[in-house]
Order: sequence, then structure tokens, then C-alpha cells
Amino acid sequence: MGKKLKSVFILAIGLGLAWWFVSRLDWETVGAHLRNARIWPLLLAAVLINLTLLARSLRWKAFLAPITATKLNNLFAATSVGFGSIFVIGRAGEIIRPAVLSLRERIRPSATLATILIERLYDTTAVVSLFAVNLLFFRLPPGQENASSLETIKAIGLILLIGVVVGISVLILLRLKAAPIISWLERHSAKLPQTLIQPLLNFISHLAEGLSVLLNLRELAVTAFLTGCVWALIIAATWFTLYAFDLNFSISPVIFILGFGLVGSVVPTPGGSAGAFHAAAAKGLEFLGLDPNLAASIAIVYHLIAFGPPFVIGLFYLIRDDISFRQLREMIASENEMEDSARKEAGASS
Repeated sequence: MGKKLKSVFILAIGLGLAWWFVSRLDWETVGAHLRNARIWPLLLAAVLINLTLLARSLRWKAFLAPITATKLNNLFAATSVGFGSIFVIGRAGEIIRPAVLSLRERIRPSATLATILIERLYDTTAVVSLFAVNLLFFRLPPGQENASSLETIKAIGLILLIGVVVGISVLILLRLKAAPIISWLERHSAKLPQTLIQPLLNFISHLAEGLSVLLNLRELAVTAFLTGCVWALIIAATWFTLYAFDLNFSISPVIFILGFGLVGSVVPTPGGSAGAFHAAAAKGLEFLGLDPNLAASIAIVYHLIAFGPPFVIGLFYLIRDDISFRQLREMIASENEMEDSARKEAGASS
């Protein structure tokens, strides 16, 4: 019942934001903006988004190197299916990536769980740092100057930057002191429901395992460089999307808009955070002085550019390899059952 209520709640948020987004627009004007958009910058933006899949695959290969050797084409296929599924079922689709890779490389999905967690940490750290530093030096467009708004923006940037530094420090501490931390939690949580505690302990264990990359300078440099490539490509794709609508922004407003869109994409609604993504991206554009109808037009196209290309490539691999979502769900469920059995046996033997 809890999961059903959570799903209904998330869906209600998505529908509410989508309704707010569409109800205030003049759709004739939105249609005119869409028809007048240049095509070639949008095609180039889509190509750049596809290149992020390659950069992510190379980074994933580096994360997996201490565990096992993997083929880049298999990693690219799994990455494409995983990110493409986000367009259908929301952020939960990322868990499909290990399952697809397991079908191609015969690696247990749980073996790659830590690398997925670390990827999210890398991306979160990168985008929050980028957004925070940009806010510290952000300047409002001409005619939009507002001293109180500017001070608020800079304060938010500083808070986010401090949060990143604290978060990285906590992660390094967790990696260095993982065993004592897990032992302490096990001792002090014996009376609590194990259905709640055991997943937490497993999460910390997987996370600490994956954080070993922070202690290897070569691996850290390679993965940090590839993370930079991912977000440089995304920023470039965002710029070309804006340019398609005759907007020639500098890098700072582009990062500002990107940050707003990513805030919306955190809401795990189906359709690649549909509704939430559109509302957040449009609000960021309106803050820069754009007409709401133009902002909405850009948000719609930006959403399709960000999530559409991975969906098409992922669908190609699903059809070519004759893989169904049912197969993937069954594999994940089977993996979870095996882990539960192993935990119970370990508990009984101790």
C-alpha cells in the first residue's frame, strides 16, 4: 500500500505541475514559436546528447574496471536503454542499466550497483558545483536588475557550494571509516526492524565499496575528466537549443537555465519528469526575462532533446536484442531474492 500511495502522490505532483504549465499559455503563440525554431541547431543538440551516452559509457567502464573488464559497446547499449527508459518510467528506469549489462556481460546486477551510486554522486556533485559557482558570479539581464534578488541568488550559490564541500568530506570519511561505521550501526540498530535497517546497511556498504575511486588518483582523474565531458556536452546542447529560438546567451545564463531544468528532473514522474521538468525550465527562462509562451516553447523542445535521443537509441537496442521490460523486472526481482536469501543465511550462521 505504501508504494501505491507514493506512486499516486508522485503522479499527482506531475499532473499538477503539467496542468499549471499548460493552463497559463497561449497555445497559438507557442505553436508559432515552435514552427519558427531553427532545425539544424536542434539536430546538433540531439547529436551532442547522444555523445553524452558515449562519455557516460566510458566513465562507467572506468568505474567497473576494478570489478571486471567490460566491452564498450555493451556498456553503451545498457546506458542507452537505461537513460531511454527514464523517458518512459522516470528516474527509476536507471536501475535497468545493470540488468541490461548483466544480459550482455553475465555480470550480476548487484555487482554494478555501487558504480551506479557513484555515478549519481559524481553527476550531482558536478552539476551542483557548476550551478553554485555560477550563481556566485551571476548577473541579471539588463532591465532585470534587482539588488535583493541578486543577493538571494548569491546566498543560494554559497549555501550550495558549502553543501558540496561538506558532502564530499562526508563521503571521504565514509570510505576511510566504512567498517567501523557499519559495525556501529549494526550494534545500535539491533532492536529496530531489520526490514528498514538492512537496506540502509547494504546501501552504505555498496556506497563505501564504490567510493574507493576517490582514493586512486588515476581513476579519480579519468572519471572526473569524463564527468566534465558529460556536462560540457549537456551545456553545449542547451546552448544550441536556445540558439534555435534566436537566443544568443552567454555561458552563465545557459548554466542558470540548465540548473533550473535539472531541479525539475529530480521529481521522479513518468515521461522523463514530465510536468516538473517543463515547469522548472520555463520558470528559469522567465526569470531571465523571456515571455512565458516563448519560455514554454523552449522547455518543451529542451525536454525532447534531453530525453528523446536516448529513448530512440535505447528502443533500438531493446528491439534488436529482443529484450522486454518484463525480462528486466524479473531479473531484478530474482537478484533481490538471492540477496535476501544470502542475508538470511548469513544471519542464521552468525
